[in-house]
Amino acid sequence: MMRKFRTLLLLCASTILLTGCWDIKDVNHRVLPIVMGVSYGKTAKYRVHIQLPLPISRGLNSKVYYKEADTISKALTDIDTDIESGIDFMHLQLIVLDRQVALDGIREEIAFIMRSQHMPTKALLAVTSEDIGGFLNHTGKAIQTDGSAMLNFFNKNAGWSPEINLVYLWEMFSAIHSDTQDVSIPILRSGKSTMMEFIGSAVMSKDKMKDEIVKEQSLLVNLFEELFQGSVIQVTHQASVSIIKCQNHIHTAWDGDRPVLRMRMELGLHLIENNGEQGVKQIETEFSKDMESRFQALFRQLKAAAVGRARYGPVF
Repeated sequence: MMRKFRTLLLLCASTILLTGCWDIKDVNHRVLPIVMGVSYGKTAKYRVHIQLPLPISRGLNSKVYYKEADTISKALTDIDTDIESGIDFMHLQLIVLDRQVALDGIREEIAFIMRSQHMPTKALLAVTSEDIGGFLNHTGKAIQTDGSAMLNFFNKNAGWSPEINLVYLWEMFSAIHSDTQDVSIPILRSGKSTMMEFIGSAVMSKDKMKDEIVKEQSLLVNLFEELFQGSVIQVTHQASVSIIKCQNHIHTAWDGDRPVLRMRMELGLHLIENNGEQGVKQIETEFSKDMESRFQALFRQLKAAAVGRARYGPVF
């Protein structure tokens, strides 16, 4: 009898040490935002939007919620309070920043997102000059017919093109705390006949947007990173080539007290259109001159904006 009592007492004591799953919410009571937008508010510092794809009988519906608060965390808490389901940010795909926020600096915003540990560090970043609410409502129309439309726009195996720069949350956080790394964040707007349009990239030095480059220059940045799948370049008015190989050879040295960076870029080309009388050798020569001219123009622009360091420094 005493042995059974001791066994029962031990089992009761063990249950005290078990935490269980008391704080877990059922999946049916959670919503999964795919986009979060951050801009300045009218009555408080921030206006924070989230875009939710909600399943319906014959597909998806997209809803956009927003709140204003002096901190991003308070705005998200207020949204969570006012909707009937809990918010799970672990499936967040894209964080859209208002252009003015990017110009003023995003150190605090990125720091909060990283500290919260509720958002994936592989979420992508983008900038827009549009009202974020209107932008998300427009993109939501495409999501209603194709739930993966947003992801496919940046997916290298789907709708991504080599003109679009990809910057992840962890990469931006690293660049903010680096003295030598600058990144370029894609600038997006609502598309007239498509979900959205890529119009160029915001060049970020530390935490601030210092300059803007057009999408043709964004391709040069991706070539530096050896991201070139599917890139097509018009060499002359009558000839176009596609890049099928890209390999960069980078050499660093010191010239007195000046750092020197040299790069030799090897490109493999495929002639896809030639409506003129130029031969292959002539097209190759024109292409080489055109690419060098484009890179030099990009370097001059970025040096003038005082961000021509390391990744974007002079290489020829």
